[in-house]
Amino acid sequence: MFDKEFYPTPLEVIQSMQIDCNGKIVLEPSAGKGDIVDYLKSNDAKQVIAFEKQKDLNKIVSSKCNVIGYDFFDCTAEQISHINLIVMNPPFLNADKHILHAWKTAPEGCEIIALCNYETIGNSCYSSRKELKSIINNYGVTSNLGDCFSIAERKTGIEVGLIKLYKPVINDESKFEGFFMDEDEDEPQENGIMPFNEVRALVNRYVGAVKVFDKLDAIKNELTYITSELGIKDFSFTVGYDKKITTKDEFSKHLQKISWKYIFDKMNMQKYVTSGVMKDINNFVETQQNIPFTMKNIYKMFDIIIGTRENTYNRALEEAIDNFTKHTHENRYNIEGWKTNSGYMLNKKFIVGWCTEPNYRGGIGINSYKSNFEKLLDLTKVICNIVGENYNSISSIEYSACDKTDQGYLTTNGNRVLSRRELNYSENYVNYNSFDANKWYSWGFFEFKVFKKGTMHLKFKDERVWYLLNQSYGKLKGFSLPEI
Repeated sequence: MFDKEFYPTPLEVIQSMQIDCNGKIVLEPSAGKGDIVDYLKSNDAKQVIAFEKQKDLNKIVSSKCNVIGYDFFDCTAEQISHINLIVMNPPFLNADKHILHAWKTAPEGCEIIALCNYETIGNSCYSSRKELKSIINNYGVTSNLGDCFSIAERKTGIEVGLIKLYKPVINDESKFEGFFMDEDEDEPQENGIMPFNEVRALVNRYVGAVKVFDKLDAIKNELTYITSELGIKDFSFTVGYDKKITTKDEFSKHLQKISWKYIFDKMNMQKYVTSGVMKDINNFVETQQNIPFTMKNIYKMFDIIIGTRENTYNRALEEAIDNFTKHTHENRYNIEGWKTNSGYMLNKKFIVGWCTEPNYRGGIGINSYKSNFEKLLDLTKVICNIVGENYNSISSIEYSACDKTDQGYLTTNGNRVLSRRELNYSENYVNYNSFDANKWYSWGFFEFKVFKKGTMHLKFKDERVWYLLNQSYGKLKGFSLPEI
């Protein structure tokens, strides 16, 4: 019935993990039939959410907690930005990759408690294990639990390791607090109509939809009354493809989250703030449920983002450099006297893994979704802020291999067009997101090469830009660079 990687966690082993889940929102990424979920709930976890890939097991654990997906590797940081703790017993075959994904998607301040084959810790023969070992050395502890699965439903016969990681809280400046808590008052207008603007219209839609839910609630109560003798109860409705809503509070929270996301999508905020700040925005929406979705609060959010822009970009600068240098020696630029324990400057040439993939046209494409390419975009935003470049002026990297002249881009139908609006349904740009291996291309502040194994090699076009970036980073770390 279940696959070969299914090893239920014995209660004795769970107890040995010393889990403090009281009052916390906890994620179980490989829930199985729910042994860890049961323990978390019986020990006063505030809420338990889970993933489980195997369909039969997913059905079982869905009766115990909120299962938000099948494959944990599809989980994004935005989905779990409100959690406090991750407790996991991932498949031992690739436990290192599961734990790394948990680390990368977990919010700041989150604790990760994970079981694994002890060889995952002791034998760093793979790059993923080396990366995990580096993270453990900086942010965690490990212990050897021995052959603790000898008492389990399915025995492993191997030594089991316990990893505890503590993701540090880096950002104290922008927690999205201090919003006005009073509701907006309706302003009387001629004929009772409010002046139109997009923000007001969205708030009006939000308020109107929540009010309409009262009617739905009345209908649900009436249906329950009529059908209760038949054993029918617990009416709900579905938002999207899988979101079951049973109460007005649930609907209001879900609609509020969607509305905040709509605001930032509409304002194209992703182009102006880093991925770390976007996680904080989602965390605000997820956790600050008592803050009304009002015009004042929306504009207050914009004020906070603008007012903390310098702190935000300083944090982004540090993260952007550290992402490429902290665990990768060849990306570091060393100079005499630099205190390496406080960080490493970025080299003129550097390598980024997990950015590319083969495409159906025989070339190599940039994987811009759930990959390290997001870190390159953050780095680009930081550089734009330092050198005064408009981020919107930098075209998408997918266009870098296209054939372009003053007459526009060459299309697969032999035409030249200036924008995608001129494309026919059946055509695309020649070489759009299709690159040759080991060939230099130009994009933004960099020249880059791609390789089938997923890596990108990059070098700065302008040494002055490279210098200003590292100069700013050095200033944050209290170190001055010599002039070039």
